[in-house]
Amino acid sequence: MLGVANEFFSLPVEEKLKLYSDDPSKTVRLSTSFNVNKEKVHNWRDYLRLHCYPLDKYVPEWPPTPSSFK
Repeated sequence: MLGVANEFFSLPVEEKLKLYSDDPSKTVRLSTSFNVNKEKVHNWRDYLRLHCYPLDKYVPEWPPTPSSFK
């Protein structure tokens, strides 16, 4: 799992931007917790949020790259 996560976050920025969103209702989204307006101490954290249950409903929405992701 860590290897695939490493592959995903090593993808080109253009590829990852396809998933970027601040919309919490999205079932698949890449986002960051970095907020210079609210935080005094800056702790940059990018995260990929995936809904996964039930699998047959959500796995088809997961990113197609890297190919080993699904």
